[in-house]
Amino acid sequence: MAARAYCAAFAILVLAFNSAACGPVGWTRLTVNRPLKPQDVAFITPGRTTWNEVIEKLGVPNQLLGIPDGMVANYYYFDGKDFSVDLGWPLNFVGPLSFAPHSMTLRNAALGMDKFEVAFDSKGVVTYAAFSHRLGVSQYKAWPFETKFP
Repeated sequence: MAARAYCAAFAILVLAFNSAACGPVGWTRLTVNRPLKPQDVAFITPGRTTWNEVIEKLGVPNQLLGIPDGMVANYYYFDGKDFSVDLGWPLNFVGPLSFAPHSMTLRNAALGMDKFEVAFDSKGVVTYAAFSHRLGVSQYKAWPFETKFP
């Protein structure tokens, strides 16, 4: 009966440390800006869609560049993921070993960027719209395997 109580206390301790970011498993995800998908920009028709329609549906662009015959609006999206496992963490609970360096961390991180570009003529009508970077927005490779995880 006492062994069950110790196991339950240890499990609660592990969960508490892990939820406080002090545990053996760490997972972080950071997304900057709203990701745009092809269905979000399907309304854009070169020669017909105007500046006001684009701003109304997509919001203010991250970057606006002037060009000789109009302007280019850029929408950026960044996505970062980080996953780590410290295999040496259980040694924190083993007497003298807890004082020796024993961190054995396996880490996998990825950072991806996506950019949607819309060009307007001098009258504010779209001349072209396209994704200019479609880097596999932060996809993991499970080392040592080649399988990708979204």
